[in-house]
Amino acid sequence: MVKNRLNRACVITPTYPDRRFIERGAFVEYLVRIWIEQGMHVDVVAPRSVPNLIRSSFRGIMNEAKIAGNQVIYPIYLTVSNKKFGYLDLEPISRQQFLRAALRGIKKAEVPDFYYGKFLMRGGGAVLEAKKITNRPAFVDIGEHLLLDELSQADIHEAKKIIQAMDGIACVSDELASEVIHLGADPGKVFVYPNTVDLKRFYPMDKESCRARLNLPLTVPIIIFVGHFIERKGPLRVQTSMNDPKLSNLKGIFIGRGKQKPVGKNIIHTGPVPNSILPVWLNAADLFVLPTLNEGHCNAINEAMACGLPIISSDISEIRSQVPDGAGLLVNPNQPDELADAISKILEDSDLRTSMGEKAAKFQKQRSSTDRATAVLEWIGNMMN
Repeated sequence: MVKNRLNRACVITPTYPDRRFIERGAFVEYLVRIWIEQGMHVDVVAPRSVPNLIRSSFRGIMNEAKIAGNQVIYPIYLTVSNKKFGYLDLEPISRQQFLRAALRGIKKAEVPDFYYGKFLMRGGGAVLEAKKITNRPAFVDIGEHLLLDELSQADIHEAKKIIQAMDGIACVSDELASEVIHLGADPGKVFVYPNTVDLKRFYPMDKESCRARLNLPLTVPIIIFVGHFIERKGPLRVQTSMNDPKLSNLKGIFIGRGKQKPVGKNIIHTGPVPNSILPVWLNAADLFVLPTLNEGHCNAINEAMACGLPIISSDISEIRSQVPDGAGLLVNPNQPDELADAISKILEDSDLRTSMGEKAAKFQKQRSSTDRATAVLEWIGNMMN
């Protein structure tokens, strides 16, 4: 139990599960669930765009889904686009619509002890506006790099304004903390704690039993990718590596959704799965592959390590700080032949595969002994005392 005087929180986030997209925003829901278990009343405001609502209408409703939150509010907003047309950047317009929806949502919730926004420009901007209305502290959680070289000057100005007005900023890595301090954050208001895993759900299981449960082949080698099907995450780079002749009997599982959807005869599953059964899918695989171009602190890698999977990912600073020596292989994410060589090396050496998996599971168990949700709540309590 967190020992502070906090009783009520309001979380504002652009990504959160609903009964049609149960896998969306599972990492935010986990934080909410832990806070509620520790005696907090937590309301969630998760605005939904009209295009998102239309897409979801074609999916079935999972009536049995239990979504954390004393009250979960899904206000609707109209988004024009997140893209640029010539010199016209439409993202600020969509962001403003999100903000208005979030403010409508908070009117349906009781005034909390504090607001907690997920993602800087959306959740962060919304909790600051909520603070102006209710005079309650505003905190933001940043989990991915801000990519300052890709932001417009207007967006950088907006990011600085949000960062400098926050009562506190929670970051998942030292690299992210350096970015927000560079943008003007008070170092005394920046808290760094890496993402952790729910070890009650993500842990090593019997591979053969998991494959049988999912009706997967029992004897062939299987790799798994978990993440958005976008260029940054690299699902098509994994697919290309799988076409290497030395991996002719390899099968692939791709968990996620997006425009870069892998297809092929050597792929046995492509698409999202409920987060509740994701541990089964992970344990059905032999190793985890994610050739990401940049990260903050990757939840998918943490979950794979907790399940005892060797990791093949990118030789970049964010991943080097997350995957310990001996728990996997890090390669150039833009070189499919390096990916293929790494996959082949681990699959052909059962002793190496076992030792890597054991090292990954042990490391993640130690790192997740105190979960991030608890640490963040304790930090907020200290900041407000």
